Amino acid sequence: MSSENNSTITKEERRRVDAFYWAGVLIWAGLVFGADSLGYLPQIGGAEAWSWVFLGAGVYGLLGSLFRLASPGLSDPTVGDYVWPAVFLIIGLAGFTALKIAWPLILVLVGVAILASTLLRRK
Repeated sequence: MSSENNSTITKEERRRVDAFYWAGVLIWAGLVFGADSLGYLPQIGGAEAWSWVFLGAGVYGLLGSLFRLASPGLSDPTVGDYVWPAVFLIIGLAGFTALKIAWPLILVLVGVAILASTLLRRK
């Protein structure tokens, strides 16, 4: 058993996590745009293909962060691992609900994340 801190993440591990995330997002986007071009994409509210892409990217990112948090062999997610998926979820849900306050919500979320990251950072 190693005594190293599980919350530290190496640059190589960060690259692998990021590559895994963006590969999944690109696959999801391809499936969404493919379904849209074939007429199979469900029409809910005013949602277009981009709403589905952002919604899926947000859900995928949050699930990935929760998986990393629950897996003892993986490093803990960072604040950014929660903020970006939340931003994507807000953008995606705005297309389904015609949410007019999506951008103000995103600004508040990013500001809170920066503040939390600064306050939680160890010297």
